[in-house]
Amino acid sequence: MTERNPSAHQLRYQSLDLIRGVAIALMFVYHFAFGLSQLGLINFNFSVEPFWVSFRFIIVFLFLSLVGIGLVLVTQTGLRVKSYIKRLVLLFVYAGSISLLSYFVRPQYYIVFGILHLIFVSSILGLVFTRFYWGNLVLGGFIILAGYNLNFTQLEQTSLQWVGMSNFKPIADDFAPLFPWFGLVLLGMFLGKFVFDKNNFEWLSTWQSDHWLPSLLSWAGKYSIHLYFIHFQMFYLLVYLFR
Repeated sequence: MTERNPSAHQLRYQSLDLIRGVAIALMFVYHFAFGLSQLGLINFNFSVEPFWVSFRFIIVFLFLSLVGIGLVLVTQTGLRVKSYIKRLVLLFVYAGSISLLSYFVRPQYYIVFGILHLIFVSSILGLVFTRFYWGNLVLGGFIILAGYNLNFTQLEQTSLQWVGMSNFKPIADDFAPLFPWFGLVLLGMFLGKFVFDKNNFEWLSTWQSDHWLPSLLSWAGKYSIHLYFIHFQMFYLLVYLFR
């Protein structure tokens, strides 16, 4: 393992890619187990069993907090509009493709607003909050609490379910409403400023490893969006073949 300073224009840190890689690996495990359950090979209730509920929360926390950290990093020296729009288009295409495929393969569990949909929306909304620091910690905590504790019947109509805060939760293979999950993005933005803008935990900026496992996970983290999309397609392909 070696340490070296990143270049002035570097927007990627191996430490963050490593965490993304861990998140995508955990997601593979989760959806593999979920697929086995759908095929009747194992018997777990992923909606209520504490282990699987906690497992999913850890995955979502890692992904969304890293979205917030990433927004802080890409706006540190001015937003590169071309790269930003290119990423938004990619997210839009991937999220739309997952919705379309889920509609044809598992229409009863159709994905209207999953993780990629939330990341797309959060990548736009998050730009408004990049200037804040402690405010993101407070607001993020409020959104999380509101998402779990406040319910409004006006938000139960289909067109507004993506907002959250309603008693009705659609039965879908993936559902990640704005409340409470955007709160994790704001917490990530707070962490991004705490670690990188305020130079706390500086080793996270400089850490590098040549060991094969961290390198593999870092590679997976670098291409996590593509791997997330591909693994979802594999899941639906297996369900389609064996249903």
